[in-house]
Amino acid sequence: MRPDDHSAGKPAAWVSQQRCISLVCMLVVLGGAALAIASPEVVAVRHFSAPGYTRIVLDMSEASKFEVRRVANPERIAVNIAGARFASRNRIEIGDGLVKGIRRNASARRAQAVIDLETQTRFNSFALTAAAGRPHRIVIDIFRPTTPTREKTPPATTAHATREPAPRAGRPFTVVIDPGHGGLDPGAIRDGVQEKDIVLDVSREIARKLNALPGYRAVLTRSSDYYPSLARRVEIAGEKDGDIFLSIHCNTHPKSSMSGMFVYFLSLQGATDREAQELADKENAADLVGLDPGKKHNDSVMSILMDLRMTQVLHKSNRLAAQLLAAAESSGVVRGKRVKQARFQVLRSLAMPSALVELAYLSNAQERKLLSSTHGRKQLAAIVCDGILRYRSDHGAIAAMTPTERWTRRYEVRRGDSLWKLARRHGTTIAAISKENGLRESSLRVGQWLRLPEAGGGP
Repeated sequence: MRPDDHSAGKPAAWVSQQRCISLVCMLVVLGGAALAIASPEVVAVRHFSAPGYTRIVLDMSEASKFEVRRVANPERIAVNIAGARFASRNRIEIGDGLVKGIRRNASARRAQAVIDLETQTRFNSFALTAAAGRPHRIVIDIFRPTTPTREKTPPATTAHATREPAPRAGRPFTVVIDPGHGGLDPGAIRDGVQEKDIVLDVSREIARKLNALPGYRAVLTRSSDYYPSLARRVEIAGEKDGDIFLSIHCNTHPKSSMSGMFVYFLSLQGATDREAQELADKENAADLVGLDPGKKHNDSVMSILMDLRMTQVLHKSNRLAAQLLAAAESSGVVRGKRVKQARFQVLRSLAMPSALVELAYLSNAQERKLLSSTHGRKQLAAIVCDGILRYRSDHGAIAAMTPTERWTRRYEVRRGDSLWKLARRHGTTIAAISKENGLRESSLRVGQWLRLPEAGGGP
């Protein structure tokens, strides 16, 4: 018998009762520990600074209830997450002129992230559910205050309006280059190589080459590693009065044998094949995957189709895409595979010829080497520049034609034809067809003969 065995000599009932009490106590302790383990955890706190805002992202172990409120004197934003705890509690220094840093406070009831601000400003918060390998997230966007100006530029047609910019005398031909992804959205990743880094390097090189040419000006939608929303990329194109817009990306595919450059332009009726639709869905979802809530936009395809100038923009976008592929095919660096159409969000509502370039495949070992090397990226940039120059040359030749020389095709109206379909197919407008053919009404008759421009495609 051990000296500390206090149950010796005790009645069996008493011993049994004590064991039950000990068991209950153990279960209570284990249950409390289990509850503690099961409580939501702030796994990581991330941030990045863009020109217009700073984004704070809290990665969560599970979906959690939270509140965000402003606190004054000094200015700060408090994010309270009910019943949660931090994986780490070190202060995070930012110091980007907008956000000083982030403090992580913990209590028995909540985890609190305090964002210390330089000044009072506007902010927005939202939650994102786990998707595409990313955890549940709480996102806070803090917007940089804008300085009001006394004089405003007279209202001009924005990127959402349906104008067709044409280079004016003394004005450089402006190319808006959009490096895809950025910031917390890396795009495709293979062997540690990130799409966002590749396309930024290539885009910078394209801009450098174009700006060295007389009569050209290149503008980037992002110049470093941050994520402009898709809507913002379109706005920049309009603000800079672009003549063409190019969104630069890399491709991936489950089959490592897939290779070559693909170029897409906007489709108003959906993608031309399943692969194009899947790619469009991936790029359109970048605002969600990249932690941007976005806003709902007018999605009426008919209203775009009925616009009298959008058909010309689409026709020129097709020509731009074709010339980019022709440049690739003649380069000996990467094969120019195919022009496709898809409803990429970043190409929509643009008033200028635009295309999305998938430079090469990160999932292809040989092309990944090309994309990973400085020399390879310069070669790809040279291909894109060559395509732009080819488009300008082609554009000038067609623009030099007179209306009489272009409207030489005789076409017999078929069942299912309409003015807007013919306008879109032949790269012209409803108004132009009506004027050239003396039409007084919008309806057509089967068997009716029309004059149409030769520059367009076949029926």
